[in-house]
Amino acid sequence: MSPVGCRSRVRFVAAVFALAVPSIALAVDGTICLPVPSGGSIQLKVRIHPTPIIIDPTPIIIDPTPIIVDPTPIIVDLPGPDFGAVQGVTLLGAPNTAGTAVIDGNSLVIRTVSPPATPGLSSDGMIAVTIAVSDQAPVGTTASLTLDGAASSGLDPLGNSCMPNPIGLVGSVATGAVSITDVLPGGGFLPAGSLVAVVGIGFQPGAQLLIDGVSLASTSWVDSSRIEVVTAVDTQLDGRMVSVTNPDLTGATYFSYLRATDLGKSARPLLAATEAIFPVQPLSSAVFSAPTSGTFFGLALQNPEPADSIVSVDLLDAGSVVASASLALPARTKVSREVSELFPGVIPSAGSVFALTATVPVQMLGLSGNESDSSVTPVLPALASP
Repeated sequence: MSPVGCRSRVRFVAAVFALAVPSIALAVDGTICLPVPSGGSIQLKVRIHPTPIIIDPTPIIIDPTPIIVDPTPIIVDLPGPDFGAVQGVTLLGAPNTAGTAVIDGNSLVIRTVSPPATPGLSSDGMIAVTIAVSDQAPVGTTASLTLDGAASSGLDPLGNSCMPNPIGLVGSVATGAVSITDVLPGGGFLPAGSLVAVVGIGFQPGAQLLIDGVSLASTSWVDSSRIEVVTAVDTQLDGRMVSVTNPDLTGATYFSYLRATDLGKSARPLLAATEAIFPVQPLSSAVFSAPTSGTFFGLALQNPEPADSIVSVDLLDAGSVVASASLALPARTKVSREVSELFPGVIPSAGSVFALTATVPVQMLGLSGNESDSSVTPVLPALASP
């Protein structure tokens, strides 16, 4: 297999979230401030309008199809003591898009990569960052969403300047402390009859729970921190909006994603600080090309299925297998490893490829790291099979 020349189309996106208090404007049409209860979580959401341009004739993968990459990262900065750990990052409305989030304390830098536009898919993706809120944070304070000026033409925040919501609109939490902190399992394909648990705080008896586009066979209020539902239809849960509305009209919304159990961090510090944002589609096989730039290359794997998977990785040079490794991924787990951790003592040459096969399809992503600028760029497979 030889590289085929292609032009890369690059979208320029940059943003800065400046938050010092536990609230964020999340309005879709207009501005509504949602006070966040202490001990809960928030999701910061920004819609991206990509503007592809041709900037580089250099081949970037073994594939004649151009790839949209994003060299200008989205930067999320969370100063102040009111925020805890970043709990997860997901891409909404763009199931084939992938990304990386390099986390440094309360800040993170997000980079994305997308295949060419696919008919029937939304052209506008959205990034959601879930962040814990300190149990000492005051309730009812507000904050503003600030965008980098260079991105004003390409980034659309869901809400303008953050203002109090004095009229207590439905879905706000002006009179109660309500927060969805997780959905279990959160992602993956679920057949009809599957149990889904929504956890959080402030759920009242009789609360209504909805999952966008999914019919529910039953809903059971367990306690103030848990509601369970049974799905009536087959569904792909990733990116679904989940809402809880209490009888007193307080409530919360949340975009679902899989928080897989990490099987352990890489020994490489920059890779260990990187959260892989996977495409939704699991793959039974994939081929990644070794990058010609950067200081290391890694592979990230996530098993969204309820069954265990064994992933075999072959390193090929000039068409011959020079090293092999395998990784066991129990149900709903993930792992990221640099290639030297997979193949100790083996240095891939330029033009080497990594061939992956999985006994149960898993989500796969390449990670090209550059320690000189602390960046990690997502890499889609050159070839892949569901």
